[in-house]
Amino acid sequence: MIDRDWHFVLGAQDPEMREIQRVVEDEQLAWAHAARHKRRCNPRTAYAADGVVRVGPDQIPRAAVLPPKAPAVFVECTVLGLEPVVRVDHHHPGDPGYEVEPEKFMDGSSLGQVLRLLEREPTETQRLLAASDHCLTAAYQGRCPGVDPHELLFLRASWKAKVMGRTLSDVVEGILDAAKRVRAHHDSELGESRFLDPTEIPPDLAEGAAYAGIPVRYRELLPEGVLKEMFKGGTPAAVEQFMAEHEAAGRQVYGNPYRGYAGTYWSGRRMPEVAGRMVE
Repeated sequence: MIDRDWHFVLGAQDPEMREIQRVVEDEQLAWAHAARHKRRCNPRTAYAADGVVRVGPDQIPRAAVLPPKAPAVFVECTVLGLEPVVRVDHHHPGDPGYEVEPEKFMDGSSLGQVLRLLEREPTETQRLLAASDHCLTAAYQGRCPGVDPHELLFLRASWKAKVMGRTLSDVVEGILDAAKRVRAHHDSELGESRFLDPTEIPPDLAEGAAYAGIPVRYRELLPEGVLKEMFKGGTPAAVEQFMAEHEAAGRQVYGNPYRGYAGTYWSGRRMPEVAGRMVE
């Protein structure tokens, strides 16, 4: 049964979180965005929030308060010093959706967990959003029951076009071209494609690799000058091997073997914002 006193605290923005917010608003439940230093959290700060804000359509964060005794539902975030009555997540060991396989993606995805909490049946679009967030490569390869890969491509490309200011046709062409390049770079001995020069990364590489169904390892240079290496679309064993290799080298690693991704930072220093909990 829905607890009308629940206060939802929402993590970093992405298509799935946007839909979660819409659903919570539709239920007329209280909500706020996880914040650090009075700014809405991004994926790297979502698990070290020190408060909450409300960000409207103008993208301006406004002060908000989470009542100390309110039953809080944390969605892909953590507010330091507070414990939720429910945690909705699938990024870290112990999260409700962490070990859920693609065939049960609605149970694994954060959107699916919220819909279950609120006793709502998913729409077709919500199923696409849930599958793409929980297990994108598997969804593109038809492993998520009821999810059409072609509809998924249209949905994903439409979102990328909107947030990046590109045309839909440009994004679709970019994804298909990236998929072609991933196939051409595939190393059968390594079982993956590698793009290790961050200056030569196709803009739609990760999406193209998922569409092609081929594991990809690539690097990108973050604005603060930190080199990040990512591995996506791999088997659990391949992801675990990637994580073990970098951990042995003393690097900070994050990932989920069950969802097929992992990443690491080559800076050699620990990022203080994330406090040990990091997301894709």
